[in-house]
Amino acid sequence: MASPMLYRLAMDQQESILTPETVSQAVQNYLDERHTQILPPGDRSSAGRRFGWCGDVLEFLVEGIADRFASHGIAFNSPYPGPFRLWDEDQHQDGEHVRRFWTTAVDRDTGCPIAKLCTFFFHRHDTAAIPNPPRVVGFPADDPADEADLT
Repeated sequence: MASPMLYRLAMDQQESILTPETVSQAVQNYLDERHTQILPPGDRSSAGRRFGWCGDVLEFLVEGIADRFASHGIAFNSPYPGPFRLWDEDQHQDGEHVRRFWTTAVDRDTGCPIAKLCTFFFHRHDTAAIPNPPRVVGFPADDPADEADLT
């Protein structure tokens, strides 16, 4: 697990260089930090919170993200879950599903877009345990690519 001090240092450095890459990496770091708080069986957090389904896991992973980033001058434009908006879900033959959640990170003071972020959430509907940690990809806020083009 990354120490809170290292995380804070990374965010402080990123505040002066807000790019799609730095913001997406900071979001990825946050999700990775939260993911380490899930016990190996994948059905409860280290604090004892039980997960009944994959949606509970996602909610746990993004819990507090808006507050954490607000203190660094970053806001997100989509309110749920956390700052993410569900775009679609691919269902694979092996039972694994991949949901894509999109949001735009904006400068909290100016409202100017910084980056479009896509978070891939890997899950199964038959268990609360997630097969792979989420993956965050950042794009320039003015990227002309349609969200549907990302696979």
